Amino acid sequence: MNAGTDLVCQRQGGLLEIALNRPGRLNALTPQSAQALLHAVRQGQDDPAVRLLLIRGEGRAFCAGKDRDAPASAAFVATLQQLAAALVEGKPSVAAVQGWAVGAGLELALNCDVVFASEDARFALPEAQLGLPGTGGIHALLPRLIGLGRAKALLWSGQAFGARQAHDWGLVWQLTPPGALLDEARAFGRLLEQAEPDTLARVKALLHAAALRDFDATLVAEGR
Repeated sequence: MNAGTDLVCQRQGGLLEIALNRPGRLNALTPQSAQALLHAVRQGQDDPAVRLLLIRGEGRAFCAGKDRDAPASAAFVATLQQLAAALVEGKPSVAAVQGWAVGAGLELALNCDVVFASEDARFALPEAQLGLPGTGGIHALLPRLIGLGRAKALLWSGQAFGARQAHDWGLVWQLTPPGALLDEARAFGRLLEQAEPDTLARVKALLHAAALRDFDATLVAEGR
């Protein structure tokens, strides 16, 4: 799959691995890289040979959020919201997080169904401190994952927190030593490959129908 220089994509069996590839900028998202990521995710969703997606970052970070040197625009936000919808509504997806996952980067990880994180991972949602709401449906996802009180505190304060706390709160499925992150995430992907795709899709749809009924409405509201 040709995704351009901002992404590295490879498929092994039914697992499509999509790597953010701007390590010099801690994989921060620009309008161009976000659009490339959305395109790669949609291609994977449409490819019958792909059973699940794994999203990771090249270098020492998962994703440092929106690139501060990139122009902010309604189109950029719309791309992020479309990306969130594609991941939340589509095939099973796994995020493998090392280093920083900040703002839109953490939101991207949480749009995936399962999050693996290395023990050195760090997280933050600083948008409110910068005068902006979050994106990616975070206002629907976060309260369901960690509770309303914690969600308010994190979104209001922008306070950074570590991998152990993220795991204890339920944001992260499994912690790994830094050198084992991709091996563990890929092994989980191979496990899901063995399951019947229609069953995985049905389970995901049932869970989301119960827990994320207002997700689409949240995406629209954030986009305003």
